[in-house]
Amino acid sequence: MYFILKNLSHRKMNLYKQYVIIFFSLILIWQCNRQPEHVSETILAKIGYKTISVNEFIRRSEYTIRPKYCRGDNYIHRKIVLNSLIAEKLLAIDAGEQNALTQNEEFNLYIKGRKEQAMRQWLYEKVAEEKVHLSRDEINETYKNAGRVYDVSYLTIPNKTIAIELKDQLHSREITFDELYRTVSGKDTIPRRIINFTTKDIDEVNEALYSKPVSKETILGPLEISKHSYLLLKVNGWTDHPAMSASQQEDRLKQVEDKLKERQALTLYRRYVHRIMKNKTLKFNEPIFREMVQILGSEYYKTKQEKKKVFNQKFWNKDRSDMVLDDAESKLNHLESEIFFTVNRTQWTVKNFLEAIKVHPLIFRRKKMPKKQFAREFKYAVVDLVRDHYITKDAYDRGYDRVNLVQRNMNMWRDNLLALYRKRYLLAQWGVKGKSNEEMIRLYLDPYLKKLREKYSAEIYINTDAFEKIKLTGIDLFVIQPNRAFPVIVPSFPQLTLHDKLDYGQKLDVSKTKDD
Repeated sequence: MYFILKNLSHRKMNLYKQYVIIFFSLILIWQCNRQPEHVSETILAKIGYKTISVNEFIRRSEYTIRPKYCRGDNYIHRKIVLNSLIAEKLLAIDAGEQNALTQNEEFNLYIKGRKEQAMRQWLYEKVAEEKVHLSRDEINETYKNAGRVYDVSYLTIPNKTIAIELKDQLHSREITFDELYRTVSGKDTIPRRIINFTTKDIDEVNEALYSKPVSKETILGPLEISKHSYLLLKVNGWTDHPAMSASQQEDRLKQVEDKLKERQALTLYRRYVHRIMKNKTLKFNEPIFREMVQILGSEYYKTKQEKKKVFNQKFWNKDRSDMVLDDAESKLNHLESEIFFTVNRTQWTVKNFLEAIKVHPLIFRRKKMPKKQFAREFKYAVVDLVRDHYITKDAYDRGYDRVNLVQRNMNMWRDNLLALYRKRYLLAQWGVKGKSNEEMIRLYLDPYLKKLREKYSAEIYINTDAFEKIKLTGIDLFVIQPNRAFPVIVPSFPQLTLHDKLDYGQKLDVSKTKDD
């Protein structure tokens, strides 16, 4: 290639460069104009430039606890729920785009974190869940064993090589499982567990017990349950609980399919993460690491009362109270320019790290640990943060920040917090104190929201046809996703109005109820 270019005339060389520039410009334009992935949603309500989908309505109603005045599934309560969500959008609009909250850097980083978590979830669906293919043989084999309830003994070993050697001794009958446990642990009481198919347990354990028939006295493992932790299981016995009725059989089949899909998706996702992180090495600056451990460890082990005092100063980011860094930031100022760790040739300063955890709070694999183990668990949390950093980067490269469901999730949190900010501002202006929630709503918020509904009535559209078909559960639920930067799935229910009529706005044209 060099020889060819060298022998081109000057004019041809310039022409060649122009073609190259045009070519790459077209690629860039194509990338920028490429439409993001889009999921069609049924729109329940439009409030100015904001919308509420049917799915959002159901999640906001059922993934968090509703107040007593709209907890049921009767028509009156469902109308209060819809009016509450519309009121939230109205107050968000009323707050405006330029206010103390929208200009708060930490708030904007929180919203960015919410968006990026939704992007990672969408990526998980694309690279893992959508690629799951279950065979009928696999489903049938697991279904036959899914009624078993196992009684197992177990031994945890910190080294895979040792675990394999110990299993070999068990297989050669050099020693019994009970004798092995007492020798290794120095304890007499052997731990036992009862495990059924739906037990929230480690996938490797579930697969070992239910993917094929297991005989009594079988030794399973070593099963890797975490880094540097391996499990040997002894099957003491089981009882079988067959599904008798048609509905029981249908439920069990669904449980089996869901479990197998989840397990296969996790396997696919681990392969994806391995590809993303391949050839990346994280190296800590040990002196700075030790100083960070000392400072942040003192924050982690503060009393609940001490954490709550700082935590309640903000009305957003109510997900994580295990470590609130407000008090630690002043102690870390002198370290900001220091290199905390490097990933290959990329250096992360302490400042870079502190900015990153405002977008992605640390996730500790173990929530409760003795102080002597904090350094190790903190190191794992940093490693997981860096892993998610590269996963998020890949999600941006794929354009997932523009997916409509990602945008909806981000706007749901942003509008909720803007409405809460506006509500607090108004109540402070009115000098409201000492009132119950319902009194406060009836005497102050409802009259104000009535004016907002009248002001924006021409811009409010409600899909009454879709609304009539919605059914809600009356069961109190608070749904979280553990081991996420932000475990809480939806904002708390907006306690803003007791209004139980749809006597405002206009009917949304059914032909325009799809978000596409």
